[in-house]
Amino acid sequence: MNPQERPSWRQQSPEVQQQVRQDSEHFRKCLDYLREHSAGEHEGFYGPDSMTWVIYREPVILLGGLRAILLQIAHPAVAIGVAQNSNFRGDLLGRARRTYTAMYQLVFGGLPEAMGAAKRVHSLHSRVNGALPAGAGPQGEGRYRANDPLLQRWVLATLIDGAMEVFETFVRPLSTEEKRRFYEESRLAAAQFGLLPEQMPPTLEAFYAWYHEQLAGDALRVGDTARELAGLLFNSPFTRGQLDELLTAGLLPQRWREAYGLAWGLGQQRAWRLLKGTMRRAINLTPPTLRCVTAWHQAQMRLAQARGARPTVMARVLNTLDSYVDVPFSIRPVAAKTPAADRD
Repeated sequence: MNPQERPSWRQQSPEVQQQVRQDSEHFRKCLDYLREHSAGEHEGFYGPDSMTWVIYREPVILLGGLRAILLQIAHPAVAIGVAQNSNFRGDLLGRARRTYTAMYQLVFGGLPEAMGAAKRVHSLHSRVNGALPAGAGPQGEGRYRANDPLLQRWVLATLIDGAMEVFETFVRPLSTEEKRRFYEESRLAAAQFGLLPEQMPPTLEAFYAWYHEQLAGDALRVGDTARELAGLLFNSPFTRGQLDELLTAGLLPQRWREAYGLAWGLGQQRAWRLLKGTMRRAINLTPPTLRCVTAWHQAQMRLAQARGARPTVMARVLNTLDSYVDVPFSIRPVAAKTPAADRD
């Protein structure tokens, strides 16, 4: 079903309307949690001392996007929800840009901007629901909804694991303490999805025990819908080619690499080792200030201005460019202010 053809609120069944109201009430509790545990008005949800900023400031994290999507749509209800509600087929690039912009607003935006992004994502997901084919739903259920905690937890889990996997593959190893800090911060990410802390595994170790159980279990399977969506992903004008398949195959667990039919012979394995080593060396030879995403620089500029300091030249240049052209990996241009020291 095309998104434009979906029933309006008044056309939804009373049961669906009631579920949406319950989800909205639950999300208000998540917003309260976000306000209470955010780093600050200018810092946003996480702040500059967080592992979330350390990891997501690296543009290479976006290379895990295809991996995350393939694991997400291995859940049949997620695959059907994407197929029925998303403009995946007609506007893949636009959808990706909107997704990444929202992600950077949530990670690097100030508190008002991040809260606004969380509300918009929840509102969008509230309209995503529909019927499942027989046998596709959890516990035999006949419907799905994007705000279902079971589906939200799975989608978020692929992002948490994927971010750490990509960072360790291309940037540097993470210590156990750093991973624990990042997972603890994921409670804020969970609230953005509409999940309260108690709806997530309590520790990093518990998370991975549950996550690996899901990956090895029977609830996930690559069906026709997932294969169709994967074919669209690998054959768009922006992702067509062996490089995207190689990156995704190298980052996927073996079971899911095979389930999607991604080639992984000796040639691909040698190419993967060469690519991984080359990219890691190039990334580590590039100073962080030159390789960090625009959104991180904009966040640094916002914080500098709030503290009465002068933003860096790189932050000012990228922010100015973003005022005239759509700079990749940005959020929203920060209004320039003259530091107090310069006004005296």
